[in-house]
Amino acid sequence: MAEPDVAAPRWESLRELVRRRRRSLARHTGIQYWLRVRGYYILAGFVALFGFNWVFIGGQVAYNVTVQIDSPWDTRIPLLALPLSLSGWLVVTGFAGAVAGYVVTEVTDNRNVRALRGRSTTRRIGPIPRLDRLQYSRHGFEIPHYFAIRFVLRHDGSWKIAQDHWEIIVEKFLTAREADRTRGSKQAMWEAVLEAAYVLDGMSGRCPRCGRDTDEETGTDA
Repeated sequence: MAEPDVAAPRWESLRELVRRRRRSLARHTGIQYWLRVRGYYILAGFVALFGFNWVFIGGQVAYNVTVQIDSPWDTRIPLLALPLSLSGWLVVTGFAGAVAGYVVTEVTDNRNVRALRGRSTTRRIGPIPRLDRLQYSRHGFEIPHYFAIRFVLRHDGSWKIAQDHWEIIVEKFLTAREADRTRGSKQAMWEAVLEAAYVLDGMSGRCPRCGRDTDEETGTDA
Protein backbone atom coordinates (compact mmCIF):
# COMPACT_ATOMS: atom_id res chain seq x y z
CA MET A 1 0.00 0.00 0.00
CA ALA A 2 1.45 3.37 -1.01
CA GLU A 3 1.76 6.01 1.67
CA PRO A 4 -0.61 8.97 1.11
CA ASP A 5 0.95 12.28 0.12
CA VAL A 6 0.85 14.50 3.22
CA ALA A 7 3.07 17.44 4.15
CA ALA A 8 5.88 16.59 6.56
CA PRO A 9 5.14 17.32 10.24
CA ARG A 10 6.86 20.26 11.88
CA TRP A 11 8.97 20.22 15.02
CA GLU A 12 7.20 20.05 18.36
CA SER A 13 7.29 23.39 20.21
CA LEU A 14 8.00 23.69 23.93
CA ARG A 15 4.39 24.62 24.58
CA GLU A 16 3.17 21.54 22.73
CA LEU A 17 5.63 19.31 24.60
CA VAL A 18 4.42 20.63 27.96
CA ARG A 19 0.81 20.16 26.85
CA ARG A 20 1.46 16.58 25.74
CA ARG A 21 3.17 15.72 29.02
CA ARG A 22 0.40 17.33 31.05
CA ARG A 23 -2.22 15.33 29.21
CA SER A 24 -0.22 12.17 29.87
CA LEU A 25 -0.33 12.54 33.67
CA ALA A 26 -3.46 10.39 33.87
CA ARG A 27 -1.27 7.34 33.21
CA HIS A 28 0.10 7.68 36.75
CA THR A 29 -1.90 6.47 39.73
CA GLY A 30 -1.28 6.05 43.44
CA ILE A 31 2.34 6.40 44.51
CA GLN A 32 3.57 7.29 41.03
CA TYR A 33 1.08 10.15 40.70
CA TRP A 34 1.91 11.41 44.19
CA LEU A 35 5.65 11.43 43.53
CA ARG A 36 5.54 12.86 40.01
CA VAL A 37 2.81 15.45 40.55
CA ARG A 38 1.90 16.18 44.16
CA GLY A 39 5.32 15.41 45.57
CA TYR A 40 6.87 18.48 43.95
CA TYR A 41 4.48 20.84 45.75
CA ILE A 42 5.17 19.24 49.11
CA LEU A 43 8.90 19.31 48.50
CA ALA A 44 8.74 22.98 47.47
CA GLY A 45 6.92 23.86 50.69
CA PHE A 46 9.45 21.94 52.73
CA VAL A 47 12.38 23.70 51.03
CA ALA A 48 10.76 27.09 51.70
CA LEU A 49 10.28 26.22 55.37
CA PHE A 50 13.88 25.03 55.63
CA GLY A 51 15.03 28.28 53.99
CA PHE A 52 13.21 30.41 56.56
CA ASN A 53 14.81 28.46 59.38
CA TRP A 54 18.20 28.72 57.69
CA VAL A 55 17.91 32.50 57.75
CA PHE A 56 16.66 32.89 61.32
CA ILE A 57 18.29 30.03 63.29
CA GLY A 58 21.25 29.09 61.07
CA GLY A 59 21.87 26.37 58.50
CA GLN A 60 23.50 23.84 60.82
CA VAL A 61 20.80 24.17 63.46
CA ALA A 62 18.07 23.90 60.81
CA TYR A 63 19.64 20.72 59.46
CA ASN A 64 19.97 19.18 62.94
CA VAL A 65 16.33 19.96 63.68
CA THR A 66 15.24 18.48 60.35
CA VAL A 67 17.00 15.15 60.91
CA GLN A 68 15.88 15.01 64.56
CA ILE A 69 19.35 15.50 66.03
CA ASP A 70 18.35 18.61 67.98
CA SER A 71 15.05 19.45 69.61
CA PRO A 72 13.23 22.48 68.22
CA TRP A 73 12.81 23.69 71.79
CA ASP A 74 16.58 24.13 72.08
CA THR A 75 16.70 26.68 69.23
CA ARG A 76 16.40 30.46 69.39
CA ILE A 77 12.93 30.42 67.80
CA PRO A 78 11.17 27.21 68.85
CA LEU A 79 7.87 28.13 67.20
CA LEU A 80 9.63 28.40 63.83
CA ALA A 81 11.75 25.28 64.30
CA LEU A 82 8.85 23.08 65.46
CA PRO A 83 7.09 22.94 62.04
CA LEU A 84 10.46 22.16 60.45
CA SER A 85 11.04 19.28 62.83
CA LEU A 86 7.60 17.81 62.16
CA SER A 87 7.95 18.37 58.41
CA GLY A 88 11.37 16.73 58.38
CA TRP A 89 10.02 13.63 60.06
CA LEU A 90 6.97 13.43 57.78
CA VAL A 91 8.72 14.28 54.51
CA VAL A 92 11.76 12.03 54.98
CA THR A 93 9.77 8.98 56.07
CA GLY A 94 6.98 9.67 53.57
CA PHE A 95 9.31 10.04 50.60
CA ALA A 96 11.36 7.01 51.63
CA GLY A 97 8.24 4.85 51.72
CA ALA A 98 6.92 6.34 48.49
CA VAL A 99 10.20 5.74 46.65
CA ALA A 100 10.30 2.13 47.84
CA GLY A 101 6.73 1.62 46.62
CA TYR A 102 7.56 3.36 43.34
CA VAL A 103 10.46 0.98 42.69
CA VAL A 104 8.26 -2.05 43.31
CA THR A 105 5.57 -0.65 41.03
CA GLU A 106 8.07 0.09 38.26
CA VAL A 107 9.51 -3.44 38.38
CA THR A 108 6.03 -4.96 38.15
CA ASP A 109 5.03 -2.54 35.41
CA ASN A 110 8.13 -3.31 33.32
CA ARG A 111 7.49 -7.03 33.64
CA ASN A 112 3.87 -6.65 32.51
CA VAL A 113 4.87 -4.46 29.57
CA ARG A 114 7.55 -6.92 28.45
CA ALA A 115 4.93 -9.65 28.44
CA LEU A 116 2.66 -7.48 26.29
CA ARG A 117 5.23 -6.13 23.86
CA GLY A 118 7.43 -9.14 23.25
CA ARG A 119 10.31 -8.13 20.97
CA SER A 120 9.43 -4.43 21.18
CA THR A 121 10.71 -4.03 24.74
CA THR A 122 13.62 -1.81 23.69
CA ARG A 123 11.23 1.04 22.84
CA ARG A 124 10.56 3.30 25.81
CA ILE A 125 6.98 4.11 26.76
CA GLY A 126 6.59 7.67 28.03
CA PRO A 127 4.00 10.38 27.38
CA ILE A 128 1.33 10.16 24.70
CA PRO A 129 3.27 9.41 21.49
CA ARG A 130 3.38 11.88 18.64
CA LEU A 131 1.58 10.89 15.47
CA ASP A 132 4.66 11.43 13.32
CA ARG A 133 6.57 9.00 15.54
CA LEU A 134 3.80 6.44 15.13
CA GLN A 135 3.98 6.91 11.37
CA TYR A 136 7.68 7.26 10.60
CA SER A 137 9.61 5.71 13.54
CA ARG A 138 9.97 2.33 15.18
CA HIS A 139 7.69 2.80 18.17
CA GLY A 140 6.76 -0.69 19.35
CA PHE A 141 3.01 -0.02 19.54
CA GLU A 142 0.95 -2.66 17.74
CA ILE A 143 -1.41 -0.21 16.08
CA PRO A 144 -3.05 -0.51 12.61
CA HIS A 145 -0.77 0.18 9.68
CA TYR A 146 -0.94 3.77 8.41
CA PHE A 147 -3.26 4.72 11.26
CA ALA A 148 -1.41 7.97 11.98
CA ILE A 149 -1.37 9.20 8.40
CA ARG A 150 -5.06 8.35 7.94
CA PHE A 151 -5.91 10.24 11.12
CA VAL A 152 -3.99 13.27 9.84
CA LEU A 153 -5.88 13.09 6.54
CA ARG A 154 -9.12 13.35 8.52
CA HIS A 155 -7.85 16.77 9.60
CA ASP A 156 -7.12 17.97 6.05
CA GLY A 157 -3.46 17.04 6.40
CA SER A 158 -2.88 19.22 9.50
CA TRP A 159 -0.47 17.43 11.82
CA LYS A 160 -0.96 20.12 14.46
CA ILE A 161 -4.73 19.72 14.75
CA ALA A 162 -4.56 15.94 14.44
CA GLN A 163 -1.95 15.74 17.22
CA ASP A 164 -4.05 17.93 19.50
CA HIS A 165 -7.16 15.77 18.98
CA TRP A 166 -5.14 12.55 19.31
CA GLU A 167 -3.81 13.63 22.70
CA ILE A 168 -7.29 14.57 23.95
CA ILE A 169 -8.72 11.21 22.91
CA VAL A 170 -5.87 9.16 24.42
CA GLU A 171 -6.16 11.19 27.63
CA LYS A 172 -9.83 10.19 27.86
CA PHE A 173 -8.87 6.53 27.54
CA LEU A 174 -6.28 7.01 30.29
CA THR A 175 -8.76 8.76 32.55
CA ALA A 176 -11.30 5.99 32.04
CA ARG A 177 -8.77 3.54 33.51
CA GLU A 178 -7.87 5.59 36.59
CA ALA A 179 -10.04 3.40 38.81
CA ASP A 180 -7.91 0.37 37.94
CA ARG A 181 -4.94 0.62 40.33
CA THR A 182 -3.40 -2.64 39.17
CA ARG A 183 -1.82 -1.12 36.04
CA GLY A 184 1.47 0.75 36.04
CA SER A 185 2.01 3.91 34.01
CA LYS A 186 3.68 2.13 31.06
CA GLN A 187 1.01 -0.54 30.81
CA ALA A 188 -1.74 2.08 31.11
CA MET A 189 -0.24 4.13 28.26
CA TRP A 190 0.37 1.04 26.13
CA GLU A 191 -3.24 -0.11 26.41
CA ALA A 192 -4.73 3.40 26.01
CA VAL A 193 -2.76 4.06 22.80
CA LEU A 194 -3.76 0.70 21.31
CA GLU A 195 -7.41 1.05 22.22
CA ALA A 196 -7.63 4.63 20.98
CA ALA A 197 -5.88 3.77 17.71
CA TYR A 198 -8.10 0.78 16.93
CA VAL A 199 -11.30 2.60 17.89
CA LEU A 200 -10.41 5.63 15.76
CA ASP A 201 -9.20 3.48 12.86
CA GLY A 202 -12.48 1.59 12.85
CA MET A 203 -14.58 4.74 12.73
CA SER A 204 -15.69 6.18 9.43
CA GLY A 205 -15.98 9.83 8.62
CA ARG A 206 -14.59 12.68 10.66
CA CYS A 207 -12.60 12.60 13.87
CA PRO A 208 -14.99 12.50 16.86
CA ARG A 209 -13.19 15.44 18.41
CA CYS A 210 -13.67 17.54 15.25
CA GLY A 211 -17.40 17.06 15.55
CA ARG A 212 -17.31 18.14 19.19
CA ASP A 213 -15.31 21.27 18.37
CA THR A 214 -17.79 22.19 15.64
CA ASP A 215 -20.72 21.80 18.04
CA GLU A 216 -18.97 23.97 20.64
CA GLU A 217 -18.37 26.69 18.07
CA THR A 218 -22.01 26.68 16.94
CA GLY A 219 -23.32 26.46 20.51
CA THR A 220 -25.04 23.08 20.18
CA ASP A 221 -24.62 20.01 22.36
CA ALA A 222 -22.25 17.23 21.20
